Amino acid sequence: MRDSSYRAPLSREDILRLIEEPGHIALVGQPIVETRRGRVGGYELLSRFALEQPVAPDQVFAEATRHGLADRLEGAVIETALRLVGTQPPNCFVTINVDPRQIRSRVVLDALDRPSSLRGIVLELTEHGEADDLDAMREVLEHVRARGANTAIDDAGAGYSGLKQILELRPQYLKIDRDLVSGLHQNEAKRALVQMLGELAGRLDAWVIAEGIEVEAELVVLQQLGVPLTQGWFLSRPAPPWCEVRSEALDVLGARESVPMVGRRIGAEIEPCPLIGEEGWEHAPISVALDEGGRPRTLRLRTVHGVMERAPHETLIIRRDTSLGDAAWRAAARAERVRWEPLVCVDDRGAFLGVVAMERLVCALASAGEPERLPLRRLTQRPPA
Repeated sequence: MRDSSYRAPLSREDILRLIEEPGHIALVGQPIVETRRGRVGGYELLSRFALEQPVAPDQVFAEATRHGLADRLEGAVIETALRLVGTQPPNCFVTINVDPRQIRSRVVLDALDRPSSLRGIVLELTEHGEADDLDAMREVLEHVRARGANTAIDDAGAGYSGLKQILELRPQYLKIDRDLVSGLHQNEAKRALVQMLGELAGRLDAWVIAEGIEVEAELVVLQQLGVPLTQGWFLSRPAPPWCEVRSEALDVLGARESVPMVGRRIGAEIEPCPLIGEEGWEHAPISVALDEGGRPRTLRLRTVHGVMERAPHETLIIRRDTSLGDAAWRAAARAERVRWEPLVCVDDRGAFLGVVAMERLVCALASAGEPERLPLRRLTQRPPA
């Protein structure tokens, strides 16, 4: 999320100087922390601008829009951020803010197309006015996802238009609106809304990030609710890349366990299946096509009723550290027509590992003596880097 504190008018020349002169754009990073283990899972990059007078980043972008330079400034910030990608600590993703009004511009798309791959990058859509063309937005997001990027929607729960975009665009990350996080330890209704967003994220195979955490009590409650990723000043203030988590926050995360993960994991039941295009795949009962990043793009099933193909959002993609019980609950919640179709299993980065037949899952579950399912347990899996 872009932050703000000051307000001041800027001229067109001010904006052009930021775009055209090297060194006027700087970035700081704020850790996104896994609540279950206290490790940094990623960093959000935030813009800072070198100007004669202090101006808040969101105001700079607003002034760029007023002068018709928003796409050029957005492109310059993205290029600066992409130069940092690859220098972050291992197994950490990097979140780059993008205004959805600019992501379809040629300048921004050119900036995103320059790297050979966008793996390890999360593009965070930062504004929540209702998108004027969701079909065009979907097309752009499919393009960047095919190149390895994940996507996030900011301020989840802030209003109807935001929820509508979540359902239409199906991001891999949902960032809970900071107004819901603030004081939720004293507000039962806010806690209920966070749980509802967690359930929605689980059905979309998305990860929840709670941002704006400023006090210990907020972090404790989010941990108890099973929210997997957290961000805010209590954990770490934005600083030059790559900063660490404050010791006070680590003490909290180490002192309390979030929703426990118990029982056997689905990863033990994975079976290989051929990739579409490999020898003999046409006759296999199950085959999979992968995108450039090694993630499942199409699941192809041969049945007595003929050949069927499923896109990622039509099947259940599940990570290998998911418990048997949780996998079964999620599978059973699917529509009846697909309920007995196999699960597609991926690693921590979303790369394809194999499939799990429902019959095998049921047998494994019966032999494991799986404990009763705990609420929101699936939200505590490790996110992709």
